[in-house]
Amino acid sequence: MKPVQPTTLSNSRQRGLRAALALTVSFCAACAIASPKATLPDTPDGKLGATLIEHVNTDSPEQIRSWAPTILSPAMDATEQAVFVTSLAEAVRDSGGVDLTDAHDQRGMLILTVKAHRGGRLAVFVLGGDASHPGRFAHAEMVPMDDPSLYADWPKAAVSRDELKRLVHATLDKLVRTNDFSGCLTVAHGSETVIDECRGLAERRFGVPIDRQTKFHIGSMDKMFTAVAIAQLVESGKLSWDDTLAQRVPEYPDHEAAKKITVWQLLHHTAGLGDFFVPEFFQQREKFVNPADYLDLIARQPKVSDPGKDWNYSNAGYVLLGRIIENVSRENYFDYIGRHVFTRAGMDASGFDTLDDVTPKLAVGYFRAGLFSSEWKADWMKIPFKGGPAGGGYSNNADLLRFARALRAGKLVKPATLAKMFDDAVPAGPGGYAAGFGERVSHGRHVRGHAGGIEGTDANLAMVWESNADVVLTSNQGPGRAWLLAERIADLLAAEGAKR
Repeated sequence: MKPVQPTTLSNSRQRGLRAALALTVSFCAACAIASPKATLPDTPDGKLGATLIEHVNTDSPEQIRSWAPTILSPAMDATEQAVFVTSLAEAVRDSGGVDLTDAHDQRGMLILTVKAHRGGRLAVFVLGGDASHPGRFAHAEMVPMDDPSLYADWPKAAVSRDELKRLVHATLDKLVRTNDFSGCLTVAHGSETVIDECRGLAERRFGVPIDRQTKFHIGSMDKMFTAVAIAQLVESGKLSWDDTLAQRVPEYPDHEAAKKITVWQLLHHTAGLGDFFVPEFFQQREKFVNPADYLDLIARQPKVSDPGKDWNYSNAGYVLLGRIIENVSRENYFDYIGRHVFTRAGMDASGFDTLDDVTPKLAVGYFRAGLFSSEWKADWMKIPFKGGPAGGGYSNNADLLRFARALRAGKLVKPATLAKMFDDAVPAGPGGYAAGFGERVSHGRHVRGHAGGIEGTDANLAMVWESNADVVLTSNQGPGRAWLLAERIADLLAAEGAKR
């Protein structure tokens, strides 16, 4: 990711920033929890952060709801302000007060790690000051954090298969004890399954356990399928990477913007679009089923940058790619992905459901009522009515491994087309964002894939490319940080490959 300046971020860019910060911090346990007596920097943002912690420790939920808006910049989106204020009130309600355990600057943001007195859970404040409005934050959010001791005994060098199995088994058990984890983790090397373990419940009211056939919603991992579909159409000569949105979706209401936005930019999150997760969307979710249903809503959202200028993680951009797929192929998006991605890869447990569908073996998603809460809530009121090109479909671990193998084997796109998709990745987090895939280098090996996270979903596919090894994690609770376990395992597999 390019250095982030303290500015107002869209919901989608917040999620991108959150993922980048989470991944970077996860590989530095020492900077995650430094000392139980951490001190804040003697800066305007540091002093404001100290005041924030003081109010969390002394205010009632009602008091902090009244006070918190006074430290937020008027330039900050009203919805984002409301989310942060609600998070603070929940933290006051559930934490019993917090201790500051670390404070440091990262990518222009003040990062404060706190530990709840009640329950001991960790959370991170991500805060960015506003130079135009001193004494106020232009960016403010709270995100969950795993206890760094979770990976304290994980080596950085290669380990034996037996040691890898021990580490993973112990870590899953600890996630169950500390965070009530539910989900599945699979590690494969070529056609060999090295690890395949599941924990927890697919449905909590009736105590239905998860097993290896359980399907999970996978969030933004669907962006990989959308990107592959676009690449197939380019490969067949029906589409060009440089085609504009105006050429391929002439019905898009913002004609001027459409003339400047290219397919390549949409794939890389550089089209400058805002997000569609706004109150209007959630107030009438059932109206948004097919990509065409979103066009007017997306066109009316504020732009976050000029096309081609900055990286801004954009669900809206991938919905537009879904509409491009429909217009070019003359097939419904869901039919196209089913025929040309899922069927080619042998993925018979993947698809897209609506909230009122009864999909066999699909786990119910859950989220906590607050970062420090122990109460689970079902995700039905927090997710789209139907998943689509930007995310929200479902799959299971076996199918996601089939997708990885088909991608490597050239069953979905030719090797030259795939190589093009990874050309000129945009800097993001510890690596880059290619056409629909994240990519970073570990021990000289490329780790490629995509994570997904929203209420009721925490998932990741990490493909250690040159080692022909893959890691899949799926969970029906989120947003969380269990997806980082797949990245940790990928690092060990990359280290093993580097030894050969």
